[in-house]
Amino acid sequence: MKLSFTLFLTACLLITLNVFSQENKTSLYNEAMKQYEGKNYKAAAKVFDNIFSYRLSNKRLYDAACIYALNQQNKRALDILAYLAGKQFYSNYDHIVKDSDLTGLHHHKRWPVIVNKVKDNKASASQRLPGRIATALHNAKQRLQADNGQLWGQLIWNENMLVLDYDNTVYSITEFPGSKTDSGKIYYAKLPPNTLTFVNTVQTYAGKDYAIVLSNYLSDHSSTIIHELFHLLQRKARKLNGDAIKYLDNYEARELLRLEYQALRNALYYAGHKSAQQKVVACLEDALRFRKIRQGRNKDYLQPELEIETLEGLANYTGFALSGTPDKYEEAIEEIYQREEAQTYTRPFPYATGVAYGLLFDHLHIQWKAGLDQVYNFLAIYEKAKATAIDTTVNQLARARKSNNFEQIHREEEDRRTQNEKLLAYYRSLLQEKPTLRAQITDGMEYNRTFNMNGTIEIPGLGTVYSGIQGRDKSGKCFGSFKTIEDKSVLGNAGVLMLPDYKTFIFPTPFRMEGNKIIGDTYEIELNEGWSAEKADDTGNYVIRKKNNP
Repeated sequence: MKLSFTLFLTACLLITLNVFSQENKTSLYNEAMKQYEGKNYKAAAKVFDNIFSYRLSNKRLYDAACIYALNQQNKRALDILAYLAGKQFYSNYDHIVKDSDLTGLHHHKRWPVIVNKVKDNKASASQRLPGRIATALHNAKQRLQADNGQLWGQLIWNENMLVLDYDNTVYSITEFPGSKTDSGKIYYAKLPPNTLTFVNTVQTYAGKDYAIVLSNYLSDHSSTIIHELFHLLQRKARKLNGDAIKYLDNYEARELLRLEYQALRNALYYAGHKSAQQKVVACLEDALRFRKIRQGRNKDYLQPELEIETLEGLANYTGFALSGTPDKYEEAIEEIYQREEAQTYTRPFPYATGVAYGLLFDHLHIQWKAGLDQVYNFLAIYEKAKATAIDTTVNQLARARKSNNFEQIHREEEDRRTQNEKLLAYYRSLLQEKPTLRAQITDGMEYNRTFNMNGTIEIPGLGTVYSGIQGRDKSGKCFGSFKTIEDKSVLGNAGVLMLPDYKTFIFPTPFRMEGNKIIGDTYEIELNEGWSAEKADDTGNYVIRKKNNP
């Protein structure tokens, strides 16, 4: 008895070594791109060989074609480009004909055939889009009708589902206010600019809530559509916190969360490879062990953390669980890697943890779902299901660290702390010490904000900096709308500070005025009528206020 108990405790330590040797697609892709950037094309191609599959995203396939072309593997590069043009309707003609990585292919007889197909795809893109959207929406509807409310006890499909294209046209398979149809298969309407924000979320249109999905999110086997439809259902049951959990960017918390991520990847790997349940359990319990320590040290944040994990984590889990993704466990592992690579962990984390715990609890046949009016605590759910507390003693923690790549994670987080201190100094100088432009949302007015959750940084005692953010005045009674310039929206280069009151924005100077537009180096603001940027003091600070307002 004692022997078998010891084997169970050490299972994750012994078996995790095999997981570490199985490098995942994201880490190998990143390594290939690192070699590419260093012009080590032979090494880059060799790394890409280990992950190459036509199931890769179109972006990764295009990158592979570039790498193989630069390594003079012309046939392979042309095969990939032909696949992208012929099967995936790749249409970025202006880019492919100018891409210097592909110059070595221009002499080949297949090259003009491929680029002409890409040119045709570009010309016909607008004609194909409605059909693609109709197919994607019908596929999602069929999946949710097949589920028939089994997953959550309620039907998830809702006719209030719109797909938004970047020319402000919205599409649906059912009639909606202001829409028209040419065939009865798809309804559409061209909306005025700023009617909807270009982000996947629930938004209000014509007085009703709609699940909005962008047109470039249709190739993920219905996952994003289901995710947003779940939000539409979920918000009817309970209002949940969606704010960033600021402590998760603290050094110790990040390290513990990364250890939790590693243990969850291990558990998902074994679940996907139909390994013995004890292997899955051992790794899952390591993840919960790191979680218990982290949350125990940050108890003041527990409730909002659980709420955002319930909000976004359950939506992402539902999208994965009901989608047509061929390998849900592998995709969940990829999701964790992507969220781990984010500059900040304060907002992205539930997209990784919600999927992982949901799939693993399902795999272990844990009865964990209790309706949409609940706040979910995965640690408490597991401890209750197993009728035992997760052990966080010193010995267990030491073993769990050894099993989950602690040394490497620790080194990387030490390096990140040094880099982070430089970022903090840069933004304190840019947005606190130097002159700035201040704008404030009018009290009581509705103002929509969307941002790149992977590009934020918390400035202690000051607020949150967003490298990529858009603000849209929905009432018409605030100062106006703004956005950061897309190709400059990276941390260390751009940033808009939002103060803790969630209604005051600080923009860097200098800027220039062009009519009702304020144009800075990394942002643009479109002022509403009657508002202007005025000097606030003699030190170079400006403030946006209503004209003639003191």
